[in-house]
Amino acid sequence: MTQGLTMRMKVSRLLGALVLVACTASVAFANQYPPPSPNSNPVGCQSPDTLVRIENVKNPNLPSIACHPVPPDTVWGIGGIVTGFDPIPTGFAIYIQNSDGNPFGGVDVFTGGSNYISDPRFLGDAFGTPLTLGDSLMAYGRMDNFQGEVELRGFASSAFTAPLPAVRRISVGNALPPFQKNTVNYFRELPTNPNGTQWISCLVRCTQANKLRCVRSTDQNSALNTPSSCLLVDNVLCPTNAVGPCDSLFVDGNTLALVGPPPIGALVDSVQGIYTQRTRGFRIQLRSGSDIFDQAPPTLIDAFPIANGDSIRVVFDRDLTLASAQNVLNFTLVSTGNPVDAAVRQVDKRVVHCKITNGLANGDNEGVQVNGVVNNNNGQPMTVQAEKDFFNGVMPISLVQAPDPVALAATPCTDRSKFAAAGNQATGKRMSTRGVCTGKIGSTSWIETAAGGTRSGISIFAVSSPLTVGHQYVIAGGIQEFFGETELVGTVFVKDEGVVAVPAAVVKAVSVLRDTTCDVSQALDTGDDYQGMLVKAQDVKTVEERTAGQSFLVAGQYPVNGDTILVDNNATRTFDPTLNQYVSVTALLQTSFAVVGTTFRLQPRNDADITVNSVLGVGDQVPAEVSFAIAPNPGRNSHITFALPKRDHVSIGIYDISGRRRAVLADGVFEAGPHSLDWDGRGTDGREVGAGVYFYKMKAGAQTLTRRGVLLN
Repeated sequence: MTQGLTMRMKVSRLLGALVLVACTASVAFANQYPPPSPNSNPVGCQSPDTLVRIENVKNPNLPSIACHPVPPDTVWGIGGIVTGFDPIPTGFAIYIQNSDGNPFGGVDVFTGGSNYISDPRFLGDAFGTPLTLGDSLMAYGRMDNFQGEVELRGFASSAFTAPLPAVRRISVGNALPPFQKNTVNYFRELPTNPNGTQWISCLVRCTQANKLRCVRSTDQNSALNTPSSCLLVDNVLCPTNAVGPCDSLFVDGNTLALVGPPPIGALVDSVQGIYTQRTRGFRIQLRSGSDIFDQAPPTLIDAFPIANGDSIRVVFDRDLTLASAQNVLNFTLVSTGNPVDAAVRQVDKRVVHCKITNGLANGDNEGVQVNGVVNNNNGQPMTVQAEKDFFNGVMPISLVQAPDPVALAATPCTDRSKFAAAGNQATGKRMSTRGVCTGKIGSTSWIETAAGGTRSGISIFAVSSPLTVGHQYVIAGGIQEFFGETELVGTVFVKDEGVVAVPAAVVKAVSVLRDTTCDVSQALDTGDDYQGMLVKAQDVKTVEERTAGQSFLVAGQYPVNGDTILVDNNATRTFDPTLNQYVSVTALLQTSFAVVGTTFRLQPRNDADITVNSVLGVGDQVPAEVSFAIAPNPGRNSHITFALPKRDHVSIGIYDISGRRRAVLADGVFEAGPHSLDWDGRGTDGREVGAGVYFYKMKAGAQTLTRRGVLLN
C-alpha cells in the first residue's frame, strides 16, 4: 500500500468518525450526467439513456463542453472493459477503458474499503464469479480527482462511506483495449508532459528492446518515495556516461501489485501497465510481474503462516521454475538456520508452500530466508539472500488481543496488542489468526473464536476477500491500534474453512461494556475484554427520542439505568427508538475512533439485533435511582440527560482538569422523572472554553455523580 493511500484511508476513516454527518451523501449542489430530463441542469445538455463512453466524462475538448462533468458531479453510467485492479487493502479500485483504446478512454472506479473485485455480490449479476480482465462494466458514481487522476467513486462526502459506486457487469471474456505504444520521451514522468493527461487510467506500453536502463531504484536507496519502483531512461539517447538531463519513465511496482524493481544499470526490453498521475508526475503502474520484461531475478514479496506451526506461504513477484521452487535448500528458517521440511510450488507459480518444524510457540518471532530461486521467464536466479519475518503460527484471537505487559506498565497505561506497531500504524510483520465471521458493516468485518471467551473477537478493515457470516477463516495480515481499536488490516490471505456456528452473544451490563479503564492488574471486567465480540445489552432503556434509522443512547440495565452507551447506526437500520422504551441489543462492541476520550459503542448488524421488551415497554418514567449521562462524547457540544426518583434540588457544573468551575448548567429544584439540558461549550462569561477534557458534576440532594467528557473544537 502506498503512503498516499494509507493517509487517504486514515483521514477518511477519522473524519467519518468525528463528523457523523459525513456519513450522509452530500451532492445537493452537483449536477447529474446525464440529466434526469431534457430541461434539467446543466442547460444545453442532451439527455441520453447513458453517457456510455468514458471520453464523454474525461475529455475537456469535446464539442459539447456544456455537458462535461466536473467534481463533484454524479455520472449515471459510463462503460468500459476491465483492464486492471487495485486489489491491495485498504483502498480498492477497478480500472475500465473503452475498447477502441482512444485518448481519454480510461477511468479508475474507486470502491473504498469494499472489495468489488473478489466479491460478485457487489455486482448483482447472474455471472456469480469474481471480476477478471476483459469483463465489460457499467459504473455509476461521483466524479473526483485524486492527485491528478480522475476517478469515479461513491456518492458520500467520504470515498470510504456508503453509498459506494454502483457497478453492473454486462459481459465477460472481451478482448482488452489496445496498448498505446510509445517512447520514454512520450511517457516521461514530468507533470508538464503534454502527452500524459489523455492516457491516464489507460493501458500503455514502452517497448525499446535492450534500450531501457534503470537509473534509480527504491531497493537501492534512491530518492524515490514509492516502494518497489524505478526510473527508466532511453539507453541510446542517455547512455551510462551521459551528463543529462535525460527523459525518465517512472515505473510503479507497489500500487496495483508488488513487483520488485530491477537493479540500477539493468536493461529492460519492455514495460507496460496502467498509466496514471500522482503529485510527483506521470507513471506506469505494473499490474503484475509480467508487465515488465527484464533480466531481473525473482523478488521475495511476503511470507506468513497458514497452518498451526507447520506451514508457511512464501510469495514472490515473478513466476518461479518448478525445480528451484521445490528445492528445500533455497528456503531457510531464521530460528533454526535449517532448511524447510518441504516446498511445493502452487498453481500460481509465484507462490510456494513450505512445511516447517521449529518448536516455537504461537506468536514467537520467526522468518524465512530465500536464495537461489529462478525466474521462470528469463532464467535469472536470485543471488542475494532475502528475508521476510513473521509471527509464528496461526494465533488464537485471544493471544492477538491480549494486552502488552509493557504498555500496561507504562505511564499512561494503555491496553494494546503487543503485535501492533507504535501509534496508529500497522506492523510490517505478518501474523495469522483464525475465527468465525460474526458480522459485516460497511468496510469492516468481524471474526470471533468459535469457542468464545474473553478477548476472542477482532475487527478486520477492508478484508481482501469477502467473508460470509457463519464461516470460519484463516486470515493473514497486519495488526494496528486504530485509536484504541485492535484491528486486522492489510489482509494478504483468506482461507474459508467452511461452516461453523457463530458464537453466542455475551450478555454484559452497560457499565461493563462502556468501561474504558486500563486494567493494569487484569483483574477487572471492562469493555476491552469484549472488544470486537458479539455482546448483548439486555433490558436497557432508550434515553433519546430519535427518528427511524438514527443512532441512539441506551441506559441500563433494568431496573437501574445509570450508565449509558451509544447504539450506532452504521448498518442502515430502520429501527425507530422511542424515549424510555426498553430494548435488548445484540451488537458488535467497537471503539468510537475518537482522537481523545475513546469510548465503546454497540454496532447492531441489522434490525433483528434490536428487540423491544413488550413486558417492560415504555413503562413508568420515574426511575428507581438517580441517573446522569452526557452525549455525544466526544462532541462539539453536549446533551446532558438526568433522571430523578423524587423531586429534589439539582446542581450541574462543568469543571476543567485543574478543578476550576467553567460553567453552571442547573441550580434549582426539579420534579421526579427524566430531564435534559444542552451545553454549547461556553463558560459562565459567555466565551468558548476550548477543546479538552472536562468533568460534568451533578449533585442531587445528598448524591453526587461525575462524568468525564471530551469537548472538540
